[in-house]
Amino acid sequence: MNDLELGGPLKESAEDAERTLVRRLGSTTTEEQQGLGSPSASAAFRKQLRSEVDQKLAHPQPKRWWFTSTVFPLIAGTFGPLANLFSVCALVMTWRVRIPPGQTEATAERVPDPSWLIAVNAVSLVFAIAANLLLLLNFAHRVRYAIAQPLTIVFWYISSLLLLALVVAAHKHLRLPPKNHAFSQSYYYGIISAALYFLISTLLVWNAVGAYLFKAYPPSFMTLTIPQRTLMLQTISYTLYLSLGAGIFSSLEGWSFVDGVYWADLTLLTIGFGSDFSPKRQVSQGILIPYAVGGVIMVGLVVGSVRGLFLERGKSKVRNRAIHKERKKILKDLKCSDTDWKTEFELMRSVQDAANMNRRWWGLGTALIAFLIVWFGGAIVFSHSEQDQGWTYFQSLYFTYVSLLTIGYGDYYPQSNFGKPFFVVWSLVAIPAVTILISSMGDTVVGWVKHGTLWVGQKTILPERHGKNMEKGLSSKSPDRVEREADGEKELPRDVDPELSGLRSDLSHLGHAIEHREETAEAIDPVPAEKGKHHLGARIAKEISNLATDIGKEPPRKYDWDEWKSFLELLGETEDTGKEQEEVEWKWLGDDGPLLSAGTETEWIMARLCEHLQKVLLEEKE
Repeated sequence: MNDLELGGPLKESAEDAERTLVRRLGSTTTEEQQGLGSPSASAAFRKQLRSEVDQKLAHPQPKRWWFTSTVFPLIAGTFGPLANLFSVCALVMTWRVRIPPGQTEATAERVPDPSWLIAVNAVSLVFAIAANLLLLLNFAHRVRYAIAQPLTIVFWYISSLLLLALVVAAHKHLRLPPKNHAFSQSYYYGIISAALYFLISTLLVWNAVGAYLFKAYPPSFMTLTIPQRTLMLQTISYTLYLSLGAGIFSSLEGWSFVDGVYWADLTLLTIGFGSDFSPKRQVSQGILIPYAVGGVIMVGLVVGSVRGLFLERGKSKVRNRAIHKERKKILKDLKCSDTDWKTEFELMRSVQDAANMNRRWWGLGTALIAFLIVWFGGAIVFSHSEQDQGWTYFQSLYFTYVSLLTIGYGDYYPQSNFGKPFFVVWSLVAIPAVTILISSMGDTVVGWVKHGTLWVGQKTILPERHGKNMEKGLSSKSPDRVEREADGEKELPRDVDPELSGLRSDLSHLGHAIEHREETAEAIDPVPAEKGKHHLGARIAKEISNLATDIGKEPPRKYDWDEWKSFLELLGETEDTGKEQEEVEWKWLGDDGPLLSAGTETEWIMARLCEHLQKVLLEEKE
């Protein structure tokens, strides 16, 4: 399940899901505008969502209230459905079991629960489901935030307190003699559900406090972007799919529902210990084939979305913060009057290189810390839960590591009634964590291995790549291309997006049209050579056509100094033209320069050329 390629199928599938949702939102609004559909009160909401879809590429704005306005609701919407599933697990099985002499918890006999425990448990589940539905309606703007948010918080707190009361009462009043008594998986699922409900309710309280008390953001969930909402939808779908598989296979194989959830988790995450549960009947084995395929795809989409949200977008924020930090250091000692254009351009590149390095190591460090927490922390819990199996801490570390990498030998696996529920929760967090770590290693460690392999190859089996031949091969490539290849990056046009492809085509067509118009006008009404207005307009139009092919490339195109000189010459802003740098509205390290631009260098240059072309055409008209 761990996708080793940072730009692999998981990421592409997740982004494709986001683009599909954007197109549907766009088509819905178009129908409303044309009168083909009934006007919706949430039209403005959809409009804002579409404007935010490219927020991952925009200039990050780290704010003090970003966690409360965005991350907290996202966690609530993601873990709410999982908590509901665990509540169902807490209800469908008795909370106590009796262990016959010489047997284990896995073969224990169920002890019926008192009616008051079942009734309170059911009431808790009803409140939890109602809270989750209100939260989803709040996200969709079907119920006002002022109404849905308080009810969601209160309902989840009620559900949490009811479950905690049941846990305390069961522990105090329903215990059997210690030698043959144990609590079941449902009892521990009740504890997990209560903890999750309390956590997400508290996060929503902080979200409401920031909106109403501190007025740091509007009282709504408008700050959540389409990628973030897509993750919540995918999590809900995965939870329903997990529940469906657990219900079907537990009925066919005679398992309990909680064991079915444990089996479905192992199967869909491709861990598969093989020694715990496995389908025996032919009908189960036949249904497993399509069920596993669909589940692996759904897990891949969720992992791709998690990686995109917490890795790709997170690294973008870190990179921009690093740019501001490095830029501030340089501006303290730099006087623009003492530097020429090329020197300041090189300073801009050094700031970008330092920020990229900072971003890579921050991503690797964060992912490594998360991996170590789930690895060592999970091992601590399993060493206690599986004491009856005689697990040592080292054996628990071995088990969690094998599970994290989805190897699943089957020599160790949880058998206690607490170990199985905890494994379900732990694995749902651990597998995305290790996937993010492997993706982060692609920027650093994997790059070292790749460079080391190439160096060894050049010294041994690839002697023809040495010396002059190597230099000759590199000399035919642009410096920007050589730099990207040295970093192990590929320049891939994102033509999969029809809107982006159409934008390129329109810009290219516009440039050719203006270029043709300029050449025709110059042929009909030649201007003095010293002015050359028509010629300048044609050159700018031609450059716009050429730049159109660079829009949307991944990674974004970076131009060398010679290319920038040609762009600046078209803009009339080069030192050779006699224009002083202080007279230029922007500077390389300035607030309006390409370093701090919200877009790519291509977009920055394209905007400048279009503005200048408009000015040139107006001068010609006059």
